[in-house]
Amino acid sequence: MTAVLLVVVLVLVAAGVGSIVVMRRNGDPRGAGSSRVRGIDPFTVNEPWRRFVQDALKAQTRFGEVVAAARPGPLRDRLAEIGRALDDGVATTWATARQGQVVREARRRIDTNEVNRRLATFRSDDGPDAERTVRSLEAQLDSAARLDAATASAESRLRLLQAQLDEAVARAAELSTRAGDIGELAGVESSITEVTDQMEALRLALEETGRAGGTPGN
Repeated sequence: MTAVLLVVVLVLVAAGVGSIVVMRRNGDPRGAGSSRVRGIDPFTVNEPWRRFVQDALKAQTRFGEVVAAARPGPLRDRLAEIGRALDDGVATTWATARQGQVVREARRRIDTNEVNRRLATFRSDDGPDAERTVRSLEAQLDSAARLDAATASAESRLRLLQAQLDEAVARAAELSTRAGDIGELAGVESSITEVTDQMEALRLALEETGRAGGTPGN
């Protein structure tokens, strides 16, 4: 009986391994490069950052479907290569979103209403330390304004980059239906790489804003 049970277990394990291999070979988004494997969880960040991560993952899934639907051969192999570049873009989107949340949380720790209330009090105070207190409070308001500007700019930039990423995926889907020169796909890869580079630059800018505001990098 034990021998029979062992055989059953081995068969199930072999079937599971085989399924994973097939998913990876076919570009199935549940296989290698999936959000679960890469540790990406949109629900660990707040809006609007969550939406950006979710949109990037959707683009990754759509691209995986394009790869899976392509006929085996040079075209499919090339799409798979581009898929790896897209994986980098999704990972960079995730890192940028996390850094954006760090900056947003730093901003929430500055209670501008309370700062303004205290400012009104100390501006009418003739005490020896009143002027220095006012400068300190004004500096807090300046920090809040810089953090607001940084997050607003980042959100706007992320919307543009996500649209460009979706455009590249749509172009890949279009080209995958053709039997022509796969060289046309170079433009798709170039677009994805450019978006990824700009996303990384945005992440670094947010990280620098965090340092300037006294927040830790992520």
